[in-house]
Amino acid sequence: MTPGAVRRALHAAHSLTSVLLIATGLLLWDPDLRARLVGGYGRQVLDGHLWIGWVFLAAPIVAVVVAARPILRDLARRLGPPDPPFAWRKVHIVASLAMTFLLGASGLVLWVDLDLPIAALDAALEVHLAATWLLTASIPVHLVVARRQIVARTRGILGLVPESELRPPFFDEDGP
Repeated sequence: MTPGAVRRALHAAHSLTSVLLIATGLLLWDPDLRARLVGGYGRQVLDGHLWIGWVFLAAPIVAVVVAARPILRDLARRLGPPDPPFAWRKVHIVASLAMTFLLGASGLVLWVDLDLPIAALDAALEVHLAATWLLTASIPVHLVVARRQIVARTRGILGLVPESELRPPFFDEDGP
């Protein structure tokens, strides 16, 4: 697999799991909403949230196992010298990596819950909630910034555009 294909597969996995985690997390966070939408199935919603969280954490690990060197080379290339006038992609990559780490680490602390002091669990929950709100707020921004790419790829999938127009100059090359 090329680094671009692995990157796109990881993006698809994180996109789907992020939306599912936000939805199940919202149901866990608001018991009244959960009661109205799914009834009293809080434990099943929590179990689903935990399993989806494991998939969210496993996706980058699988990507690195499948193509460690090309992925790291691709990441180093993408985080290289800044793009004028503002390095949106680089900021977004670093923010995504940081949020993935914060959500994963705080989620694991909340999941383990082994005789930890209440203050540690409260701190983990606050970090988890703050990172979740940042992730939720970044999704519309991400979609607006990536709208050209989304439209071009959708047109390509639907066969509405010739192959020559699918990769405008702003697209990253997959590389070796």
